[in-house]
Amino acid sequence: MKEATLLIVTTVPETLMTILAHQPKFLNHSFKVHLACSADGPVDRIAVREAVPVHPVAMKRGISPFADVISILSMCRLLRKLKPSVVQSYTPKAGLVTMIAAFLCRVPVRIHTFTGLIFPTQTGFKKTLLINVDRLICVCATTVVPEGLGVKKDLLAYRVTKKQMSVIGHGNIAGVDLDFFRPDNQFVITNSKALKESLGIMDDEFVFCFIGRLNRDKGLKELGQAFLRLPVHTHLIVVGGLDSEAPIDAETFALLKQHPRIHTLGFQEDIRDALAASDALVLSSYREGFPNVVLQACAMGIPAVVTDISGCNEIIESGMNGWLAQPRDVTSLTSAMMQAVETPHDRMTEMGTSARARIVERFDRTAHWERMQNFYLQELDID
Repeated sequence: MKEATLLIVTTVPETLMTILAHQPKFLNHSFKVHLACSADGPVDRIAVREAVPVHPVAMKRGISPFADVISILSMCRLLRKLKPSVVQSYTPKAGLVTMIAAFLCRVPVRIHTFTGLIFPTQTGFKKTLLINVDRLICVCATTVVPEGLGVKKDLLAYRVTKKQMSVIGHGNIAGVDLDFFRPDNQFVITNSKALKESLGIMDDEFVFCFIGRLNRDKGLKELGQAFLRLPVHTHLIVVGGLDSEAPIDAETFALLKQHPRIHTLGFQEDIRDALAASDALVLSSYREGFPNVVLQACAMGIPAVVTDISGCNEIIESGMNGWLAQPRDVTSLTSAMMQAVETPHDRMTEMGTSARARIVERFDRTAHWERMQNFYLQELDID
């Protein structure tokens, strides 16, 4: 079994450093695992932590045909060297580069997992181009995996592929470390109290927390406008760095930076303190694949206000473990956030308990790793 080589590819090393952390090391017990990604990040740290080789292949995010050809050639060289039995790609650019190269090199099993789709929120020529790029990825792949049911629905609706597609488990590509994201960690609880005190947040005030890149598709414009309509005893903690490719508009950025009850913390490697300092997560995105931050918040017993989109509505059931709002709708988002604010403390605690119970039942990280191991064995037709 160990003779089968598995190459996992992501566009940037951050995906391996955070979302897919420790999964390659687990899979390396059954396969000869190799990783590939762009070299602009903590590649050496990943190699040490996962105890597997990491190969640098330059890949440029966004539309860049000339750079993509160079990347495909580099990937072909790596594939000829490794001769993998399986290649697995995540994220759009890694999918394009890896699936074309693997098809050209005749890798037996070529798997691409679609996470958050970009094209549904685009228009005109760019939308058509992105759909056709995804179609090309599917043509080159032997197996297409949608991260969640919503992603599968969009792939079918836009006729991206006619291949059979199945969601692995209940969705998501990583699962949640239930021991790391737990509500009773005293170290995190102590740090969260210190964080609230440093931000001037009183114990009787209601705290929302947004975690994610400051990207225009995260709905931060609507979130800012909705927050302005909330009572004065509410606060908003914002965790995440500005997205250089699709940043939020200047007016929204100024609001986040200047409002006295909005607290921007920038990128945080450990988000638990911010979550534990909050009463509810809020994610106002226009599109998602299967958002890890919602899973992580729920694992810590924190209900979530999310938009009714793919991924989010596969985790949150309104009134059970959070609230749903319509995307791009300030009034709907305000209403959902007000429902959270007005929910009695005891009921919030019950919802937090329900939130964690769902994660334990469906999204345990170790169980997901075992599903991935069995999935690859099935693709290789190994009993």
